[in-house]
Amino acid sequence: MICQVSPSLLSNMRVRQKGFTLIELSVVLVIMGLLMGAIFGAGSTQIAQARITSTKQKQEAIKLALISFIARNNRLPCPAVSNLALGAAGYGLEAATPGTCTGATINGQVATGIVPWASLSLSDENGTDGYYNRFTYQVTLNATNTTSETIAGLKGAISTHSGTPAVLPPAAGANQTNNCTPVGGNYNPCSVVVVVMSHGADGAGAFDRDGIQKAAPAGADEIENTNNDSKFVIKDYSDAVANPFDDILLPLSAPDLLAGLTTHGTIGDYRASISEDLSNIKNSIIADAVRNRAGAPGAFIYPIAAALPALPASTTLDPWGNNYVYARNIASVSNATAGNILTYTVTSYGPDLVVGGNDDIVTQINVNVLQDAFAKAGW
Repeated sequence: MICQVSPSLLSNMRVRQKGFTLIELSVVLVIMGLLMGAIFGAGSTQIAQARITSTKQKQEAIKLALISFIARNNRLPCPAVSNLALGAAGYGLEAATPGTCTGATINGQVATGIVPWASLSLSDENGTDGYYNRFTYQVTLNATNTTSETIAGLKGAISTHSGTPAVLPPAAGANQTNNCTPVGGNYNPCSVVVVVMSHGADGAGAFDRDGIQKAAPAGADEIENTNNDSKFVIKDYSDAVANPFDDILLPLSAPDLLAGLTTHGTIGDYRASISEDLSNIKNSIIADAVRNRAGAPGAFIYPIAAALPALPASTTLDPWGNNYVYARNIASVSNATAGNILTYTVTSYGPDLVVGGNDDIVTQINVNVLQDAFAKAGW
C-alpha cells in the first residue's frame, strides 16, 4: 500500500526544519536576557564586595602601621594635608609640628586630614580605599604630642553614634555607641583616638589623589562624617533616598592601639609607668631624709620633705601629663615612731584630670616602709 503525503504538509515540515517560530525565538531571547542579567548582576555584586573587602584590608594595614609608628615615636602622626596635589611638598607626609598639626583642619580637640601614608611607610596605593579615594584620618590632637613618659596615658576625644543628630550623654536622646564612662566618672575609656574612614562607593566628601575634594554628601549621616568635628556616625549601609549611607569607618581606641605594645613590653602601660614614678619618688624622699638626718648615732631623726625633692619632669608628671600631688603627713621618722602611721601620699588625678574623680590613683606610704630603709643607713 502506498501512502500519499499532501503538498501542504510537506511545506509545513520544511518550514519547521529551517528554524524557530517567532514564539519560540521570543522565549529564547527572554531566557537569554534573564541569564545575562543574572550574570551581570552577580558580577556587579562581586565587584562591589571586592571593593569593600579591599577597603577594610587597607584599613587594617593602616592600623598596623599606626601601631608601628607609636612603637618608634611614642606618639601618633598628624594627618596629611588633604588638598595637596601629586608631587607637592609634603604630599603624603604628616602635617608639621606634632601637637598643632599645622595645615590639617583643627576643630577643638581633633585634627582632620587624610592618612599620612608616606610617614607610615605605606605605599600611595595603600593610602587610598577600594574606590581610589583618600582615606579620611582624624586623630585626637594631644595624641600627636605624647612622649615615652606619657604614651601610656593615651586617650581619645572622638565619639561614635548610631545616627543624627549625634547627641552625647547625659542629654536626652543620647545615641553615643562608644560610651562606657563609669558611674560618677568624667572620663570615657572607650573614647576613640583615631578614625580611619572611607567615604564609600559614592565618595561624597572624599579627596582624590590630586587633592581635589568630591561633592559633599546629601544625607545627614554622611554630612556628620565630613564636618570635621569629633562625632562620627557608624551604621549599616543604606540606599534610602533621603539619607543614603555607605561610609566605612575604622575607629581605634587607646586599647586597640596599645594593647599589643604593652603585652610585648614595647611600652609600659599606665600602671607600670605610675609604679616606676612612685618608686623613684620614694627613693628620692629616702635619700633626702638620709642626707638631712639629725641627732646622734643611735637616735637619728630622719626628716620627711615638705615638698618633693628635685626630680626630672618625667618622674613628677603622671602618664596624662599632670604633676603628681604630694602631701606629707608627719615631719620626721625615728626608730621609735609607730610603723602604722601614714607618712605621705602621692596622688594622680587620672585620665579625667579632675580632682576627686573616681579614677584618682592615690598611693599611701606608712612609716614602716621608710623605717626599713633608714635602718640600713643606721639609726
